Amino acid sequence: MDNFLSESCGRQCMTLDKDIKDMVKAAIENDLAAPKVPKKRVPKLKCVWKCEHAYDFLYGHRVGYYKGLAEGLVLERYRRQLTEHEDNEVFEITESHARGLRKYFAYYKVKRRTRQILPDPSHKQ
Repeated sequence: MDNFLSESCGRQCMTLDKDIKDMVKAAIENDLAAPKVPKKRVPKLKCVWKCEHAYDFLYGHRVGYYKGLAEGLVLERYRRQLTEHEDNEVFEITESHARGLRKYFAYYKVKRRTRQILPDPSHKQ
């Protein structure tokens, strides 16, 4: 059992077990390697969940999933919720993968079309 008290908190606090940290990291890495959902499903997602920006919704949904994964494992193992310190550990794991996750979900971002500036026909060169 790796769930010992940490003294770095200034008071006693629980740390996440190594295997739980590894499961959260593996879930993130598997998500980053997974194929993306087709963009044609985005309008339905926006309608069902009443969200304006699908990429933000999907990013938040996955981050919540990772926290829920850790919370479920702690609940099953210890019959309790995550402590504040453990919650912060999950956040730190997720934050360390934030760049990759944002890049992954940016795929669903609606690209703005840039207006092409045409030369003024009245202007002679």
